[in-house]
Amino acid sequence: MKPKLLILTAMFFAVNITYGQSINFRFNNYVYGWQRIDTLSNSSSAKTTHLRGYQNYLFDVNSGKWTFNALAQTEEDIINKVDKGFRYRFYNLYVKGSNLFDLLDLKLGRQNLFAGVGKGTLDGLHLKIKSGENKEYQLAVFGGIPAPSSYEFENFPKLKDNFHFGAQFIYYGVKDLMAGLSYSNKKQTPESYSTIRLDSVFNPVTREITLDGPSEQLAGLDINYTYLGKHNFYSKVYYDIELKKLYRAEINARVAIKDNLRAFAEYNYREPHFTYNSIFWVFAYSKYQELQGGLDYSFDNGIIAYGKVGTVLYENDNSVKVQAGFSNANYGFSFIKYMGYAGESDGISGYYQNQIYEDILSASASVSYSRYRLGDIYETDKVNSFSGMLGVTYRPMPQLSVDAQGQLLINRIYESDMRFLIGFNYWLFKKF
Repeated sequence: MKPKLLILTAMFFAVNITYGQSINFRFNNYVYGWQRIDTLSNSSSAKTTHLRGYQNYLFDVNSGKWTFNALAQTEEDIINKVDKGFRYRFYNLYVKGSNLFDLLDLKLGRQNLFAGVGKGTLDGLHLKIKSGENKEYQLAVFGGIPAPSSYEFENFPKLKDNFHFGAQFIYYGVKDLMAGLSYSNKKQTPESYSTIRLDSVFNPVTREITLDGPSEQLAGLDINYTYLGKHNFYSKVYYDIELKKLYRAEINARVAIKDNLRAFAEYNYREPHFTYNSIFWVFAYSKYQELQGGLDYSFDNGIIAYGKVGTVLYENDNSVKVQAGFSNANYGFSFIKYMGYAGESDGISGYYQNQIYEDILSASASVSYSRYRLGDIYETDKVNSFSGMLGVTYRPMPQLSVDAQGQLLINRIYESDMRFLIGFNYWLFKKF
């Protein structure tokens, strides 16, 4: 399968060799260090030191109507190995053709899926057909195997036990209007495993556990409309066909009262939506609704001030959230307060970032503090939590930058916890 895919990719680029081509490559490498309590030691003060490296790779090649995209990550333990000590993940690895025959977009390989209720990472095929005078009718269909949670390329399940397919139809009929209908059918069956169980006379015996995985069918409606380029209205409704229940609804409106004053209002309906074999089914859960509204104002110097109030309505209780603050491109400050069933909390946070030497050296810092108490069932005093971050970025040339960052966390779980991160980034972009 892999050689065939490589040959197909080479043919795509050979056919489009006469078009302009470009390469975009980004690579960064970070080393992250921390200490944690050694639970295997008899001493309560024993700690282990960990040092782990992370590498991220972004690679795009464009040739005419075709592109090859890859996004991957590797990580390895440098000090104190945990589990396998090395992992790799491919988040994206696909070939894409755009506007083929003036009506078709195509993606083949591992890709992130955004198609109404059809969401997730898919190893498969995604086609979008566009028609109409202004391409106002668009039909997307997709199908394949859900990517494994490890994002590795091994131990692929059988297609009959694990698949995901669906479609989304989108209509762009009126200027600034988008309306979409979507359908998703996903089936995921966990692998069988062996374990020890007791038989009828309480003798331990080995049993093979085989779980079923019925398909999950969802349907959804998305509508987005922008009036005069400054008022926006958005709504979505998602329905679980198998369980016959509405599990998500949202209405969102944002209007411009004046050129620098805007108001917004939101309504959300949520019912927890778990996959069939999720452990979260063992917990009691209930639906809830959320209402929120607020204002934001833009000053001439670029600062945006905002304030909003929201309430969450549970079946027999409620909680309230109040937030206010200001921000611009270099700094910001906010205050947030929670009251009611979800707990009580007062918190502040702020950040600052600026260039010390233009395009060469910049610094950033952030702090947050909260004083909180979990809901009414926990009759405890309020506790304090603090976190802070200080970092610098050095860029000796446009393609290369070096980052250093320190983090401090103080709360009742980690009396004090300090971490550091050091890394570098390299970026290459070339047209030929």
